[in-house]
Amino acid sequence: MKLQVIFLKKKFIYYALAIFVGTIMLTSLLFSRKDSISTFNIVNENKIMQADLTGDGTKDILYIKTNSDKYYIQINSEDKSYYLEPSKKINTVGNYYVQWPMRLTLMDVSRNNVPEIFTQASTEDTASTEDTASTEDTASVSDTSSTKNSAVQHVFLWNHEKFNDIFCSTNNILGFIDSKNNKTPKVLSGNIKDGKINFKSYIFIKDSLKSFDYNYTDNYMGKNTITGFINLMTSFPLAELNISKELFADDLNGNDISLLSDLSNRKLYLNFQDAVFKDYAWDKNGNASDILWTLNFKGTNISSPKETKNYTINLILKLFPNGNNTSTFKISSININ
Repeated sequence: MKLQVIFLKKKFIYYALAIFVGTIMLTSLLFSRKDSISTFNIVNENKIMQADLTGDGTKDILYIKTNSDKYYIQINSEDKSYYLEPSKKINTVGNYYVQWPMRLTLMDVSRNNVPEIFTQASTEDTASTEDTASTEDTASVSDTSSTKNSAVQHVFLWNHEKFNDIFCSTNNILGFIDSKNNKTPKVLSGNIKDGKINFKSYIFIKDSLKSFDYNYTDNYMGKNTITGFINLMTSFPLAELNISKELFADDLNGNDISLLSDLSNRKLYLNFQDAVFKDYAWDKNGNASDILWTLNFKGTNISSPKETKNYTINLILKLFPNGNNTSTFKISSININ
C-alpha cells in the first residue's frame, strides 16, 4: 500500500489559517459579550469577588459573608481591610434569606475607572421609609414586596481612604442607564406602586448621587412590559399560558416560552421581590436599544406552603418599531434560574 502525501499550496494554508483565527475571534467575542451583560451577582451566603475597587491597578478581594442571617461586606486591598458600613439610617446591608438573596453590582457611574458598589437585599420591615432615606429624597416601599420583609439598597463609594455609603433606600428596583455609551451615566431607583413602576433618577456629582426630574414615557426602559410580566408571573399557576403580543416579541424562541409553561406547571405561587436592570446596546444616537432585566421572585409550593425557593428570571428587552413613529420594548429572551 502506497503512502499518499498531499501537498498544499501556500495560499490554501493562508486561507485555512485565516478561517481558523476568525472562528476563534468570533467565539471569543460572543462569549465576552455574554459575560459583559451578566453584571448582577447573586449572593446566597458567602461569596468572594475580585476587582480593582480602590483604583491602584491591583485587584482587591471583596468578601461577602453571612452571620446570624445578616450580610456583611469586607474588602481586602493589599495589607488593609475595609468594612462596608451602611448608613445609620438603614443600619444593615440586608438579611440573608434563601428565597431572597442579595444582588451586588459593580458599576462605574462616576466614570473615574473605579466602580461603585451597589447592593440590594431584603431586610426586616422595622422602620418607616421617611426615616430611612440617606439622601435628600424619600422612597416608598413597594406594595409587591414580601409581607414580612422589604428591600434595602445601598451605594458605596471609595473616597481614597474608605468606602462611604452615599445612598440608601427601601426601594426594590435598581437600574443603570447610559452605562457604557457616550452619555452621562444615570442611576434609577424605584418601586411598584398601584400597579405601576415609579422611578427617581440620579446622576453622580461631587462624590454623591443627586436626583433630577425626568418625564418618563409609559414604557421607558420597558417598565410597562416588566409590570405586565410581573402580573403574569404572580398569576401563576395558570390553566393555560397565553403569550401576549404586547409583552413578547414575535420571534421569541419556543424554548423560552416553554420555560414559562414549565414554571406554571410546577404549581407555584410567585411573589415579586426585587429587580435590577441595565442597558447594554444602543442605536446610532446613543439611545438604549437592548435592556437586561433581572427579576427576583419567591416561589411557594401550593401543596407544601412551607417550601419556598428563589427564582431568578433574566429577560432581554429589545426595542421594536410600532409603525407609527413610536417604538416599544418587548421581551425577546427568557432565562430562569
